[in-house]
Amino acid sequence: MNKLNKIAHAIILAFFGMACWLVWALLQLPPMVRLHGVELQLPAFTRFCMAIGPGIIIGLAVLGTLYCLWVWLRKSETPIPWVGFLATATGSLFLVTLPIVVAIYLPLVNALNRIPVK
Repeated sequence: MNKLNKIAHAIILAFFGMACWLVWALLQLPPMVRLHGVELQLPAFTRFCMAIGPGIIIGLAVLGTLYCLWVWLRKSETPIPWVGFLATATGSLFLVTLPIVVAIYLPLVNALNRIPVK
């Protein structure tokens, strides 16, 4: 059972790492919103999320990795359940992703508002 528990932690960590990478990729989208002849001006919230978002995402990935290493290398007979790790990883990533999704849509709304009316 202990080996299956470690495998479950590894699977969760792999999916968590991929999800962190995808959230980081979302942060690369706002500078790509361009209109012909209009200078890009990112909203303050978007700039804020782009500044602190990668650090938070990397921090979450490092914490998840360190926790899994601790689970894999400890010498105890009682296994630590993987459900708690899954819930914590999913919840923390969800709470970080919500403001980032708002931040990536703000430049789009800003650009749409600047389209000249014909």
